[in-house]
Amino acid sequence: MKIFVLLTAVLLGACSSADIHIADCQPRDGLQPVCGIQTPEDIAALDDGRHLLLAHFGGMIGGLGSLSLFDTQTESVTPLFPSAFAVVDVASATWGDTDCAAPNPEKFSPHGTHLHRLADGALRYLVVNHGERETVEMFEVLGNGSATGLQWRGCLEPAADTFMNDVVGLSNGDVIYTRMFHNAGTVEMLLSLIGFNTGDLWRWSKQAGPQLLPGTTANQPNGLEISPDERHVFANMYVTQELWKVDVDTGEIVDVAAVANADNSAWGSDGRLWVTTHTAPLSDMIACAGSQELACGAGFAVIAVDADTMETETVFAHAGPPMGAATVAVPQAGRVYMGSFVGDRLMSSADFLPPGP
Repeated sequence: MKIFVLLTAVLLGACSSADIHIADCQPRDGLQPVCGIQTPEDIAALDDGRHLLLAHFGGMIGGLGSLSLFDTQTESVTPLFPSAFAVVDVASATWGDTDCAAPNPEKFSPHGTHLHRLADGALRYLVVNHGERETVEMFEVLGNGSATGLQWRGCLEPAADTFMNDVVGLSNGDVIYTRMFHNAGTVEMLLSLIGFNTGDLWRWSKQAGPQLLPGTTANQPNGLEISPDERHVFANMYVTQELWKVDVDTGEIVDVAAVANADNSAWGSDGRLWVTTHTAPLSDMIACAGSQELACGAGFAVIAVDADTMETETVFAHAGPPMGAATVAVPQAGRVYMGSFVGDRLMSSADFLPPGP
């Protein structure tokens, strides 16, 4: 990631905003930060109406991260993986590839995640892992409330030459993921900058393994979300400024919405797809990525997308303190929680739902 940032900066010759980084941790205009939390890049809401699962991003290449439980009432963070209480039992690894080994907790590096129910009622948490290898780790969520825990139940390995970004799961156990790059090398990143396609969408099943979804070749496919009826996935094409609605069985792109710089998506409290986008100049985003431990105030917006019509509406926009550079917006406990790929915090706001009559 640092090589990519350097090369991009050289190519652009751009300067970032002088005050792009944020030092304090004070609430502003109804926005409430919670600091001391490493890069909560992706967030999933548990169905108890109170807790969140956080994936702490360590960077695209070489960084370390973790998974935790966040209590929206107490604002406490409980480590889930790695953790002295996390269960890694190879004998229980029945969900993924038969020969996929357990992850090394000391090299764990999470990225995109997805929380969903399997047909048998089990709650599955899928996590893209860049640590030592490229895999989708499969955890079962056990317990509830403050006693929520994770048990590793297996993993899948993508096809060769795959660097993933995000993942979603189907109730039958299948998995769909984005190949963002083939190898995330310097040459490929440079080719991406000048418009070459670098990745695609894939579907994995226990029986067939990873299979390319035909017709989904794109430039840096990013975040994914799946429709409640599991007929479509919504794929964010950050570089080409599009949101694709893709048939999960055929790979057909059935509709496209113009959504610029879309990172991650989540289903909103209004029933629409909330797509978090970056509105800051690319030079600001580069400055953010260059100092991953610092909170960044780069501008962002949340775009609500009607899944049927693909009509879009901006429901939230912000720049500056207490946090910018958001990657995802997830409703929980009457508020919306936003994470970032950089910095030491998450941030919440009042729900984006319009006030009632």
